[in-house]
Amino acid sequence: MRITALDPVVIQLPGRTEYGWRSLEVPIGRYVILRIETDSHIVGLGEAPAILSWGGENQRYFGEDSEIVCHLIVNVLARKLIGRDPRDIKGALAMMDRVVRGFPYTKAMIESALLDITGKFANLPVYQLLGGAARTKIPVCHSIGIDSPTKAADTAVQVVEDGIGYLQIKVPGDPATDLAIVQAVRKAVGDAVVIYPDINRGYRDTKTAINSIRAMAGEAGISAVEQPVEGIDMMAQITKSVDVPVIVDEGCWSPFDALEIVRRQSADIISIYYTKSGGLTRAMEIGAIGRSAGMPMNVNGSLEGGVGNAANLHLSAALEGQILPSVITINTLEGREQTKVAGVFYLDDVITEPFAYANGCLWVSDKPGLGVELDMDKIEKYRT
Repeated sequence: MRITALDPVVIQLPGRTEYGWRSLEVPIGRYVILRIETDSHIVGLGEAPAILSWGGENQRYFGEDSEIVCHLIVNVLARKLIGRDPRDIKGALAMMDRVVRGFPYTKAMIESALLDITGKFANLPVYQLLGGAARTKIPVCHSIGIDSPTKAADTAVQVVEDGIGYLQIKVPGDPATDLAIVQAVRKAVGDAVVIYPDINRGYRDTKTAINSIRAMAGEAGISAVEQPVEGIDMMAQITKSVDVPVIVDEGCWSPFDALEIVRRQSADIISIYYTKSGGLTRAMEIGAIGRSAGMPMNVNGSLEGGVGNAANLHLSAALEGQILPSVITINTLEGREQTKVAGVFYLDDVITEPFAYANGCLWVSDKPGLGVELDMDKIEKYRT
C-alpha cells in the first residue's frame, strides 16, 4: 500500500458563541482537514486546529495557522510522503523531523491520517494501535471562555444542567477579576462541581500568582490552577508554594519538556495535546513519563472539530495512569444536538455522525481507524 495524494482543505466552523482565552487573537474553528489517499482506496483523515497566536513559553514554540499548514503539506511534505507505505508511521515521523523543524500541529495532522489508514487496513480502532484501551468512556471538562463574572456563571449553570461536573474557567490574569469570576461560578453551581481557573501565563511574577491562587482556593474552592505563569523556574516556585495542584500546559509540548518538568518539579499535573506533541505517538510518550512520575494528566486541545476530537478520544482511551476529565469538545451536528451548551463550541461539524455522549462522558468508537467519516457536503459548505 502506498500514499498517492494529500488533500488539505481549510474550513471555518460556525461558532456557538464568542469564546476566548488570554492570548487568543483569532476566532476558533478555522482549521485544516486533511485527506491522505492510497492506492488501496483507503483514505485517512487528520485535522490541524492550528492557531497563529497559540504557542509555548517564552517563544520556545511558535504558532501555526491554516496557511502555514497548507504550505507545508502542499509544497514541502507531499513530495516526501507520496509513494511511502502509510503504515510506516515512525519512519514518516522521522522523515518529517528531518525535513521540517518544529510545526507539530502539521505533523500531528499527518500522523493522525496515517494511523486512520493503518487502523482501517487492519480493521482496528486507533486506540488498539496505541496499545489498547485503558478506558472507553471519557469524562468531559467544559472550558468557559473569558467573560464577565455574571456571564461566566450563567454559562456554568447551563453546562451543569447538561450533565457536566468539571469546569475549566479562562481568566484574564488580573487577580481581582479572576477571583470575582471564579467566585461567581462557585456561587452559581454549588460545591459539588469541580472548578479551576486557566490563567494562560497571565501573572507576571510569582508573588502575585501565589497570592491570587491562595485567594481563589480559600474563597472559591478551586481544585487546581492551570499555567499561572510563564517559565519553568516560576512554575516550580509556585508549585512548591500553593496547596492546590498546578497544571502545566504551555510549558509542556514534548517528551523532553515532560522530563524537565518532572526533574524540576514545576507542576503537579500534565496537560497533554496530541497536537502540541506532534502526534499521538509522542503524546503517549509524554503520558508514559507522567505515569512513571506518578503525576495525574488530562487530555486537552484547541477545541477541535470532529476529526481532531476523534484523535483526542483515542488518546484519552489509550493513556495509562490517572487521567482527569478531558478539556475537549462534544461535537455537535446541526439538528442532532446532544447538549445545549456543554462541550458545544460550534453549531455544526464536518463528520457524518456525532460521538456517543451520556452522563457527562464521551464514548470512544470501536470502529476501524479514527471511527469518523467526512460529510463532503459539509466540507464544501464550510470551506474557506
